[in-house]
Amino acid sequence: MLSFVIPTYNEEKGIGPLLDALNGQITDGDEIIVVDSYSRDRTVDIAQSKGARVVLQQKMGIGAAKTEGARGAANRLVVMLDADCVPCADFVSRIKGRFRERPDLVAICGLDLYSSESAFWRTVYNIYSIKVFWLGKAFHYLSGKYWLAANNSVIRKDLFFSVGGYRSVVCEDNDLMVRLPRNRNVVYDAKMVATLSDRRFREGGFLRTVLMWIVADARAWLGAGKDASRYRKA
Repeated sequence: MLSFVIPTYNEEKGIGPLLDALNGQITDGDEIIVVDSYSRDRTVDIAQSKGARVVLQQKMGIGAAKTEGARGAANRLVVMLDADCVPCADFVSRIKGRFRERPDLVAICGLDLYSSESAFWRTVYNIYSIKVFWLGKAFHYLSGKYWLAANNSVIRKDLFFSVGGYRSVVCEDNDLMVRLPRNRNVVYDAKMVATLSDRRFREGGFLRTVLMWIVADARAWLGAGKDASRYRKA
């Protein structure tokens, strides 16, 4: 059984399509946990109307919100998603199938793609995202260290909390990779797709946003992540 953790802040436009996609796939025993930072719009009402359990937390960053949601998860497998994504039609069945085939698995990393009104920028975003995915897979193959996309991944709850979960830093996924021990029982599944809004890039600029992520990743590897208490992954 799966526990889906979704952090939100003023996500009334995105949370409905995401929950509709999940509700069409989940089965008895699965749960959806929305960790909301006191949204000022209809996010909480929409989430509750679609069957999600809502946990309220003061705004402390995406990592802190996901850790709080995972802490209250009833199931041993936690799925991390962002509120502005839509998972593929076989998202849930792929996850469950992977763990049935490989009981020794500790985590799965999926592939993020982007939607955009601009065909040009959609291509740019997706080339970037696909390269990040395959670099992560190659790095795992070579080193045993594994990067799990914070908005499209599954991890065993006990493993996640063995290192304290996500910290409230920018690029909490890379920061988690640094702290997790090496493990070969991880799968990178390019068909486990979640399609994200491109608003991060539209609001912050593509190059500027990627540069900020690179700096945050470097700080994570040096042991001092970039504080995310004022950073909103929109």
